[in-house]
Amino acid sequence: MTLMRNVHPYFPLLILIILSLSGCALPQQQVSQEFEHNWDYETVRSDVALIKTAPEAIARRVDLVRSATKSIDIEYFSWDKDTTGLMLLNELIIAAERGVKVRIILDDLLVFNDKWLASAASHHNLSIKLFNPFNARKSGWLSRAFDFKKNQSSLDHRLHEKYINIDGQTLVLGGRNIGDAYFSYKKKNNFFDLDVLVRGDVISSFEANFEEHWNGPYTSDLTHLITVKENQPGDTFRYLLTKNHKKNPDIVNDIEHQIASLNKPEYVPAKVTAIFDSAKKIEDAKPYFRYRVEHFIYRYPSEKKDLFISTPYMLPNEDGFKVVNDFITSGAKVTLATNSLASNDSGFVPAYYATHRHELLDKGLDIYEYDTHALHLKNTNTRQGHYHNKAFILDHRLSYIGSSNFDPRSDFLNLELGLLIESEEFAIQLKDYIIGDRSLFWKVNKNNNGKLEWQRGEQKKTKDPNYSIINKASDKLFKAMDIESEL
Repeated sequence: MTLMRNVHPYFPLLILIILSLSGCALPQQQVSQEFEHNWDYETVRSDVALIKTAPEAIARRVDLVRSATKSIDIEYFSWDKDTTGLMLLNELIIAAERGVKVRIILDDLLVFNDKWLASAASHHNLSIKLFNPFNARKSGWLSRAFDFKKNQSSLDHRLHEKYINIDGQTLVLGGRNIGDAYFSYKKKNNFFDLDVLVRGDVISSFEANFEEHWNGPYTSDLTHLITVKENQPGDTFRYLLTKNHKKNPDIVNDIEHQIASLNKPEYVPAKVTAIFDSAKKIEDAKPYFRYRVEHFIYRYPSEKKDLFISTPYMLPNEDGFKVVNDFITSGAKVTLATNSLASNDSGFVPAYYATHRHELLDKGLDIYEYDTHALHLKNTNTRQGHYHNKAFILDHRLSYIGSSNFDPRSDFLNLELGLLIESEEFAIQLKDYIIGDRSLFWKVNKNNNGKLEWQRGEQKKTKDPNYSIINKASDKLFKAMDIESEL
């Protein structure tokens, strides 16, 4: 949850820091530019297809689960106990009942004594493991704050990877977690987010990554941490599912309609490279994923004249905005699509992003900020929205889609993954999906007096759109906490 804004999964981490009176954020590791320089990667040919709307994103997942015959492997940062979360989990239980082996890894940050999850995991063919589990489970956030204070260096590391692998044949990869807000079924505060369907040889890399986490010492079986009564296996989950579906038949019916209306995915052939974080990050807090991506970009044979960055959060790391600086210095055009202060789902990020926005404009970036009140026709509900797309496009050809944000937390603390896609056709589709509708964004500029201005169509504003005095007052408090490296 955020203060005065929508609930976001990162917020509890900051609450833990505040409640535990930690007094300071963990320092960032200093690493040389040669770090991970010898990292080896494999580029293979695969097919990719952009998922074009939020409702299609949940429909594709359910449809794929229904078609599974052998195995389903899943990793997510968060899984909400709402209509889409319960519906998808029920489909996984049904798959398990027909013999499909279902394995799920969830980050433990938002899992307490959730018996609905343990109830679902009571099925002999469905297993759930929790990543880096907390010791505190039954006494709410206050007890977790003490746990976090004692073990911050280890518990600060969270699993941010997000994908579902069906039968080793089809992968759904992107920035979405599982919950109504990610598929536009909340009444307000939905995310503009991104997913891609993948099939082909690259899936073997995701299978290897999953096995490493599944068998790693940092994941624990959920049923060892949360117990349900032996004479009531599955009852808690079934009760919640029935109650929710009776309350929200319109959402269930719309998802079924979306499934029935699905067309065949429009796959594009491409050369793709999967990039994963190292599990060693849990121990040494080094930016494996970021440096691997950077090394790939710098080696990639292109003119490097156009870089389009899409990220919910734009914050510098220990070497500032190095990649941006390098591209600007070489004469490239750099465009940024991100949240406005009002659309940002984090109560903390705007306080720090606002201090860097002038710097980014002075470097020459074109900045587009998402309008929280924009009419987003790709979403079912459009009352207030947040930007959550994590992507970049280099020279209109090389695209990245993944879990990582452009912030210190993704660099030093969370385990992240992404897919680099070499295809001009796909890059065109991706950019059109993200920023083809400019009515969703405010273009930010500096006037002749050095003051910021926001323009969208004929509208022009001289103050942050839809951002109140109360928001700005809270930003001052958050800045005083000096927790930018945790964001």
